[in-house]
Amino acid sequence: MLEHLEILLREREIVSFDAKDNRIMCFPHTVNIAVQHVLDKMSSIKAPNNDDEPDELVSAASTDEGRGFGQTFEAACAQDPIARLRKIVMAIRSSGQHREAFMTWIETGNNSGLFVLQNNRVQIQPRQLLRDV
Repeated sequence: MLEHLEILLREREIVSFDAKDNRIMCFPHTVNIAVQHVLDKMSSIKAPNNDDEPDELVSAASTDEGRGFGQTFEAACAQDPIARLRKIVMAIRSSGQHREAFMTWIETGNNSGLFVLQNNRVQIQPRQLLRDV
């Protein structure tokens, strides 16, 4: 593919591109690396290697002090939302009953019109949560 790109560029008299010395990195991989760096800066804990390591998240996200709808954005960020979300995902993924309850909650919310975006009801597609990778 890079050889073809080199030929196309040479036809347009752009000779500074060499297929052997230039690689085009995988865009999703590059985005993943950038997101991981952002998450590392936003959270005070490391991502677990698997779902069997809940202790790190429990200790890091167990305080409920100052939580609520009236808090500021800065206060919410100071409470490590990434650690809290990781804890929730791991709790749901940790058992079949939790996963079933999550699916039931989505179905109930869809049936009762619980999910609203810009004053319009939306339907959430039933999905399972993915492990933090």
